[in-house]
Amino acid sequence: MRMTIKTHRTRGAATRLAALALTAAALVAPTSVEAQAMRFSEAVELVQSSDADSIRLGLETLGTRAEARAVEPIAARIRSGLPAELTQFAVTTLGVLGRREGGPVLIEMLSHRDPAVRQAAVEAIAATEARGGREALVGALNDMVPSVRSAAALALGQLGEPQAVDTLFRALERDVFEAAQAIGQLATPAHMDPLFEFVGRMPFDVLTPAFNELIARGNFPDRAKIDLIGRLAELATAEVKTYLLELADQLNDGRVKTAALEAAERISG
Repeated sequence: MRMTIKTHRTRGAATRLAALALTAAALVAPTSVEAQAMRFSEAVELVQSSDADSIRLGLETLGTRAEARAVEPIAARIRSGLPAELTQFAVTTLGVLGRREGGPVLIEMLSHRDPAVRQAAVEAIAATEARGGREALVGALNDMVPSVRSAAALALGQLGEPQAVDTLFRALERDVFEAAQAIGQLATPAHMDPLFEFVGRMPFDVLTPAFNELIARGNFPDRAKIDLIGRLAELATAEVKTYLLELADQLNDGRVKTAALEAAERISG
């Protein structure tokens, strides 16, 4: 059971997190006749060159081949120094490769001066499930740039690290709004009390990504979903009524859908 309810905040977050997937699609697709025909050794030589177009072609080729041995020459080229745009592309290529061997250089890139590179590193760490990645992403929640903090929150949710929930609550406290979605992906019924402590302190649409994820999850008990809906109904606001009606419209028939409809009906107005 998956839902498609989105707020304007979650659409923006999804767009940023989708950057890696879009680049992955571009790399997997045939980029050029040269890239398709090139031997591995030739691609490595291009990556080591000083010409920007040649470096990009070499990276594209290594990305499309998706071989473990491609990690080392890409990591070496990143460490030897590249313009920020090419560094970002190389980091994303490591994410596309999805190899844990790329983790060390990706974690190093969390200290890069360019926030676009740091954000690409966050997303690639999640894609590769790099060793030490969770700790590195927790650190990235304190990045000075909001987009990097937001990407780190979403990446922690993507990695499925339940022990990160308390850290994500602290990030939400600091207005890292994307932490709400990650909390919804990881929280247990025991986390409902701390989640509802934010209700009334933040705009309701900041928290709806958490509610959406909890209701959509197959591993979150129906009883807990119905309890969550009941707690929302107790707020008795027009905004909650609208949300519950939209929620019910996205759900398959069953106890949770019925609970959402009945809860909405109990709210006057």
